[in-house]
Amino acid sequence: MYLDWFVGTMKKTFNIEVKREDVGYEAHDFYHEEIDDLLIPAEHLEKLPNPLLIEAISYVDDKGYEWIAGYVLEEETREKLYEVWIKNGEQIVYEIYVD
Repeated sequence: MYLDWFVGTMKKTFNIEVKREDVGYEAHDFYHEEIDDLLIPAEHLEKLPNPLLIEAISYVDDKGYEWIAGYVLEEETREKLYEVWIKNGEQIVYEIYVD
C-alpha cells in the first residue's frame, strides 16, 4: 500500500499534515465501462489494462475537504500505471505512466 507516499505527498505538495490513522484505503477491480470520467478519462483508459486494479487512499482534512488519491497498479508487479488526485469530487491532477 502507498500510505507513506500519500502522507508525504499531502505534506510536500499540499502542505497538509496527515496522520496515518486518519487515512482510509480500498482496492477494487473494475472493467473500463464501470469507470467514471472523473476518475480516469476515456482517452487514458485506452492505455490501461481491462479489467484494472484501482487502489484509493482517502482523507478528510480539518476544513472538511475530501482528498482522494487513486492509482492503477499492474497486478503482478505492483507497478503504478496511473495516478489521479481528487479534491471534493473534482480531479485536480493526474499522471499516466504508460504510453
